[in-house]
Amino acid sequence: MFTPRLRPAVALPAAAIAAMLAAAGCSTADNAATTTNESPAAASGGFKADTAACDDPAAATKKIEGTWKVGYSAPLSGPVAGVVTYALDGYKARIAAENAAGGVNGVKIDVSFKDDAYTPDKAKANATQFLQSDKVDSLITFGSGPVGAIADDQNAACVPLLYPSSSVQQYRDISQFPWTIQYLPAGDAEARYDVSVILKRFPDGAKVGIAENQTASGKGYSNAFQSAAKGSKLQITSIAPTTDPNTTATTLKAAGVDVVYIAGITNDCGPVVQAMARVGFTPKMVLNPSNCADGTAYVAAGQAADGGVLPSYLKDPSDPALANDEGVRKYLSQVTTDDRNNTITVAGWVQADLTINTLKQAVASPSGLTHASVIEAARNMTYASPMLINGIKWVSTPTELVGFDAFQTLVWSAADKRFKPDGDLITITGK
Repeated sequence: MFTPRLRPAVALPAAAIAAMLAAAGCSTADNAATTTNESPAAASGGFKADTAACDDPAAATKKIEGTWKVGYSAPLSGPVAGVVTYALDGYKARIAAENAAGGVNGVKIDVSFKDDAYTPDKAKANATQFLQSDKVDSLITFGSGPVGAIADDQNAACVPLLYPSSSVQQYRDISQFPWTIQYLPAGDAEARYDVSVILKRFPDGAKVGIAENQTASGKGYSNAFQSAAKGSKLQITSIAPTTDPNTTATTLKAAGVDVVYIAGITNDCGPVVQAMARVGFTPKMVLNPSNCADGTAYVAAGQAADGGVLPSYLKDPSDPALANDEGVRKYLSQVTTDDRNNTITVAGWVQADLTINTLKQAVASPSGLTHASVIEAARNMTYASPMLINGIKWVSTPTELVGFDAFQTLVWSAADKRFKPDGDLITITGK
């Protein structure tokens, strides 16, 4: 059950804060405290990998020393390549910093990249090569379609798929995909948040139009939103594909909707908003998915993007209020590219940071660093990464991948050219 519950952005229980600080030896500003099971494999009631079902059970439990090999199937070309560059800048910077500091207990992380052009078939081919020829220790990819193409093979091989940019509920089923850990918030949980945010502004109900990207990611967001809206006072009166933003805008305008929900991928939101401005359509509210956080797209949309709403869980390194935040300072010391203030770059950094924390937890287990101990660590982890908004944690349990346990509602300010917080955190309390 997802229960929207308001709480102050820094309102963690005192006992929890004390425990986190004791474990990490840092201040509350660092936000890098970690609460984990001491031993994933031995934890009472913890997740235990079933290596007997693996294609090669011995490989799943073989101790890794020297180098942990990551295979990254990424859209280095194609429709989202430009935005993905930001994510990769953050990802590479965090990995490079960890390696420069000696690695994870002396184990260096070696990442190999292969282009999939954001197409499932190419992602599947890449995964086959990574698994069979390159013998990687873990995988990562970008998009729900590629995750779907990879998931069966990597689960059969018992090679962890760690923190890919995907949110489809199907691959969160631990019984079916125990070796897959997605990064983006659960589609159904985010959809319930979206509905609650709309109803807060329109308590008597509203007409909603969906701008739907035709990829697996877009349809996943759309389907989850439609399901969450059932039985509420929201009426979904139009669903318009985003293939041609001008046609999308014209369709939504003709439907006379009050709210536009953009069920899109990273580079959809700005163009759709610009198109609505071109046809003279200004809905009362525009709600974007959490993955649609590329600030450059909103800047390009100009005044038309003003007031757009976005759920977030990541710190904004350009926020003056966070100038002395230890997590932000750590991030800025590692990421030196021109796009370092972009939320997508931050997301890539956090994906790498989650991976590193998972490896650290696995190293500390009785089994040492193995494929099995890593997936056990990933299934038994509560972690406040330094670039998560203070008060938000990553939570994964043996029975549920919660992921980010809260959202901060943000509203785009065209004048300031950035998102600004609106209200308190909204906590996600499970399924």
